[in-house]
Formats: sequence, structure tokens, C-alpha cells
Amino acid sequence: MKLLLKVHSEARHRRTPERNYTAPPAPRISSNSRNSSNNSNNSSTSSEGAAPKRRRGSSKARRFTRNSILLSLLVVLVVAMALVIVFLELSRTRNELGQKSIYFGNTFEDGTFPNLGNGHLVIERVQWGASDRSKPLKIPLQHPIPYVLITHVGVQSTPCVNLYKCSIKMRTIQDSAIAEKSLPDIQSNFYVSDEGNIYVGRGWDWANTYANHTLAITFMGDYGRYVPTPKQLEGVQFLLAHAVANRKVDLDYKLVAQNQTKVTKSPGVNVYREISKWPHFYGCGMDRAPKCGSELGMTSAAWNSGQ
Repeated sequence: MKLLLKVHSEARHRRTPERNYTAPPAPRISSNSRNSSNNSNNSSTSSEGAAPKRRRGSSKARRFTRNSILLSLLVVLVVAMALVIVFLELSRTRNELGQKSIYFGNTFEDGTFPNLGNGHLVIERVQWGASDRSKPLKIPLQHPIPYVLITHVGVQSTPCVNLYKCSIKMRTIQDSAIAEKSLPDIQSNFYVSDEGNIYVGRGWDWANTYANHTLAITFMGDYGRYVPTPKQLEGVQFLLAHAVANRKVDLDYKLVAQNQTKVTKSPGVNVYREISKWPHFYGCGMDRAPKCGSELGMTSAAWNSGQ
């Protein structure tokens, strides 16, 4: 029985042979395919890296452009503000000039002095220390003034050379006028120092002690002995130019020396030599020329009023 079963089993195995599974061969990959694959991988990687770089570059460019615009706006704003400030300052200066004189008045600030230009300072009475013992002046000057009278201090007076010494000289002249000559105040309207500064005496509005229709300007020194400096002569010319521009003296004013109006050595031969060359010099009272002020009805006594 066992023998039959064995034979039957062998016969069945011969009828259904065993199937062996064999894996198909792997496809062959060429070197060109590998290179192209690598290149594609590299290109995708590089493109992925380049995108952030481009984004970073464009971001920097935008920031640079924005900063440039802000800086430009700031510059424009600063320039505009500067122009506005300059315009306001110029407008304020023009308004101040139109409202008051900057030359002769109590307009100094912080110890500074008004000036006529080119360094010719105007020293007010309070600044040179005028005495409060002076009496009120009574005869006003009528503008425009027709005559300008040039005098000097004389009596071997040494020209003063700085603000301190000239202020002392002004006070000395005033004290002498009040105490010794019984005058109400210092004699002249203005005094000019050796350095070309202008010291206010009786000023624009009150008659001097010499003649009512004149503006008296005195050189501070004895100019029979000393020679006026170019700065001093220029100071007088600046003062007269200001007077004409502001209608204090007549446009065709007559400039005369004191020795043309009376017997005196004033203003000294050295000053007389200079002013006789000036355009407005008027040769009255000399040789056969008419008396000074005769066209105004002035007599010889009018040139020595002593007021």
C-alpha cells in the first residue's frame, strides 16, 4: 500500500513541474542620464538658492531708494526753513529801518554802538557820560539845516585816540562850557575824534552855541598844530551823507569854516585846507565874497549867539 502511494505521488510531481521566479534584469542607466539628472538637480538647487538672493537684493534696493527719498525731503525741508527765516529777518530789518533811525538814537544793545558804516561809531551822550547838570535847550533847529559849520576844540588840545580818552575829553568840554562859560550845555551838535568816531553833543534837534541856522561839527583837537587823520575826515563825510539822506541838512547845504564867520583860528589851518576841497564848501566871508548867511538875513552877531 505504501509503495502505491509513493509511486502515485512521484507521478503527480512529474506532471506539474515547479515554476522558478526570476527577477527581471535592472535597467541600465547611462552616464549621460546621470549627468543630466545631476544637472537638473543642481539647477533646481541653484534656482532655489538664487531666489532668496534676488529677494534680498531687491529689498536692499527698496530700502536704499526709500532712504534717499527721505534724505532728499529732509534737505528740502531744511532749505525751505532757512529761506523762511532769512525772509522774516529781512522783513523785520526793513520794518525797523522804516520805523526809526538806527544811527542816532538810544538803539544800542548789549553794549554795542550804532554806526554810520565803515567802522564810524556813534557815541551817545549817555555813553560818553554827559553831565545831568546841563540845562534844557530852548532853540530848536529847523530841518533841513542850510549851513554846516566846522570848528575845532583848539587851545593846544591833543586829539583823543580811543573811546575812553575821548569820553573824558567830551565831559571836560561840557563841564568847561557849563561852569566857565555859563552855557546850558556843550557847544557843538557833533564832535569827531581822531579815530573817526562821532560823539553826540546837542544832536540834530537843538541849536548850537554859534549860530541858529547851522549844524556845528567840531574836530576834537587843535588842528593848527595837528593834522586830521583820513579816518577823521571820512567820519565827518559819513555824518554829512547821513544828514542829507535823512533830510537833516539841505540837499545843497553850504559848508563853512568858523574863521569865515568871525575872527578866530578855528578850525585850524590843517582842517581848513582839507574841507576847502569838499564839494559843498562855500567861500563866503572871504575877500569880496558876501557875508555868510546874508541870504538868510544873518548878521555878524548871529554867528556868535553864545547860547
